Amino acid sequence: MDEATPERILEEAARRFAHAEVFDESGESLAVSFEDSRLKEITSRQFRGVGLRVIDEGRIGFAGTTDLRDPARLVEMAAASALYGDEAKFDMPGAPAELDPVETWDGGVLAVTAERMVEMGRAGLDMARDANEHYLFYCSVSRATHTQRVLNTSGLDHRFSATSMSADAGVQEVGENGMLQVFEYRGGADRIDGVIDLTRTVLEKAARAATIAPARREALPVVFAPKALGNLLSPIGVALNGKNVHRGSSVLRDRVGEQVLDERITITDDPTVPLRPGTCTLDDEGTPTARRDLFAAGVLRGFLTDRQTAGLLGCAPSGNGFRGYSRRPSPSATNTVMDAGDAPWEDILAGLKRGLIVDQTLGSGQSNTLAGEFSVNVDLGFLVEDGRIVGRVKDCMVAGNVYELLKDHVEAVSAEREWIGGSLRPAVVLGGITLAAGG
Repeated sequence: MDEATPERILEEAARRFAHAEVFDESGESLAVSFEDSRLKEITSRQFRGVGLRVIDEGRIGFAGTTDLRDPARLVEMAAASALYGDEAKFDMPGAPAELDPVETWDGGVLAVTAERMVEMGRAGLDMARDANEHYLFYCSVSRATHTQRVLNTSGLDHRFSATSMSADAGVQEVGENGMLQVFEYRGGADRIDGVIDLTRTVLEKAARAATIAPARREALPVVFAPKALGNLLSPIGVALNGKNVHRGSSVLRDRVGEQVLDERITITDDPTVPLRPGTCTLDDEGTPTARRDLFAAGVLRGFLTDRQTAGLLGCAPSGNGFRGYSRRPSPSATNTVMDAGDAPWEDILAGLKRGLIVDQTLGSGQSNTLAGEFSVNVDLGFLVEDGRIVGRVKDCMVAGNVYELLKDHVEAVSAEREWIGGSLRPAVVLGGITLAAGG
């Protein structure tokens, strides 16, 4: 039996439901990984699936499948789901007005072969071996394409295609000073030609970490580098999710228009940045996306919503309904962009009499994310004395409440920023943190 087209699935659903939507998704990926200083595996994957969402007597039904041979069965599954589904608080959008184009596709990504990925990894491995024969090198390089189409009974029919490519590199060493691990990561929609620059940064940090600086329990300024800053932004992302706002579990629920963070902090959801993971013109429901401030000079401006969540909250959808073929839409950020500050990194470092740079962390401890609390072990951190990095700290952790720290204890925001996946972040210096150390 031939596979059904999205049009045929929608036609089948429209015979039974006044409101139906088909989400057709497909993709392919190729990845190479090195582990323990040797090539581990080369993997390739292809997939295609379809999700069908319907509104039946005011209730939402949903079903997803990778078997496209029997659209009638998919319709029956969605109808059965609707018997116990949530009450629908949204309508399905029609065809949008003309959209400004955004850049999501780099044809050069497709030209990167598995052989080329292996060469990239081996070049990084050779560099790590030359630096220190005791390092265990690990690396992965992957590329992918993703295509989706959403069409519904209101006249929407939107196609979207994107490329993506990512790479990471790192080293591990187990010695008399315990275990050291350092990693760097890069990802986007554009082509990556090697991991040498990532490996070089890793090796520079690993060499700096060879000297151990004794740490003690004390209050001192803590610099959250862009990677580590994610531990502070993550609880805020949870609070900005419209579902948590509706449930009443978001601490930001009734605070739109209030000064929540330091005035030096502006955070934007920006789907227009070229060749980034979250770049798009419509979300996965067909709602137009737009650049919007979540915090403007520290003032809360709004939340992230899909169409159902927006209906429950009584507001317009923000264009942040995203999903895969096997699940219903849910609020999610596109590209999260935090404004740069006015403090050059060199000035930040020079101004630290005694401080800690947190570069990498392990986990999130037993923190209460909904309350904005975090507690993390410092995986890679450097002690600074008189403006100079003196060595790596071990066996220590930092904790606090992100809202208190980012409102009342910001000492500086760096002028330099770094893309970490779909998030562009500066470094932030925070006072009022007590370092908990084992020695």
